[in-house]
Amino acid sequence: MILGVVITAFSTIGYIFSNGIILLVIFRVMQGFGFGISSTAIATIVTDVTPPARMLEGIGYSGVGITITTAIGPSMALHIVGRGYNEFNLLFITTFAVSIITILVALFLSYEKNINIQCEKFKIIKSDTDSNRISKEILLPALILFLAAVAESTILSFTALYGIELGFDNIGLFFTINALGILASRLFINQIVDKLGMNTVLSIGLIIFAFSIFGIAMVKTMYMLLVLGFLCGIMMGSLLPIINVMILNTVSQDKKGVANAIYYALLDGGYGIGSILWGRIIINYGYRAIYALAGIVLVAAFVIFVLNLFYRGSTILKRHYE
Repeated sequence: MILGVVITAFSTIGYIFSNGIILLVIFRVMQGFGFGISSTAIATIVTDVTPPARMLEGIGYSGVGITITTAIGPSMALHIVGRGYNEFNLLFITTFAVSIITILVALFLSYEKNINIQCEKFKIIKSDTDSNRISKEILLPALILFLAAVAESTILSFTALYGIELGFDNIGLFFTINALGILASRLFINQIVDKLGMNTVLSIGLIIFAFSIFGIAMVKTMYMLLVLGFLCGIMMGSLLPIINVMILNTVSQDKKGVANAIYYALLDGGYGIGSILWGRIIINYGYRAIYALAGIVLVAAFVIFVLNLFYRGSTILKRHYE
């Protein structure tokens, strides 16, 4: 974790010394690499210290910090760079300072993995068949996660530009409302899952998310956009922890780190590929088209998941994912 933050910190300060696109890309890749290491390590720590029966709740609450930074981070960054956008060096220095503070705090983190789990890691010898079975079980939630991330990338990457094109003032408020929706989902998702089960909640959530994001394609007022942004936030905040738990439940305890790495790789991969894909579509068909298509992607994810429920049987899915 500390190594990842260190890489992130020094790659961030490296932006100041970038005098060309090549150096800028190199430092950006380093920053992404460092963030990937630290975020995976933090997620693994959370899963290690959280009781299995409360895994969804633990993952949900651990995401509150990310939600808060998502809500206030862009506004703070814009304030630092100024109206003339001429204080980027100050932004990089501030980010570097925050990273250093993070490292200092991490040094005082008391984290000890369960010794029994470590012992079991060396006692249990898995067969090739078991390894293949586990890899196959992870495919379904992994595919759903990737499709959801591709759809969600429309919100993260293009809603600001979409709002500007529509002439909406203070489009930054959309992201604050969206983050509040994510935060609100943490208050009730665990109770709903306890009553309905993860399979049911995920199925319903994918449909609601699909209609919400499809609705963004047809908005005419800022109020409509904010309402849909809040709904999308609730769905994002509910579905991602559920899928994370599903992926974790397909691996043994000693492979939680690998499962978390897969989760974040698919999430970031979906965001990245989605942004590239939607950007090309915007050139020819405009912003409204990408939200309509993103809704279709989520419907496809719903169909795939439900078909697997019927094909494999609810008892099998319940055993592995719930």
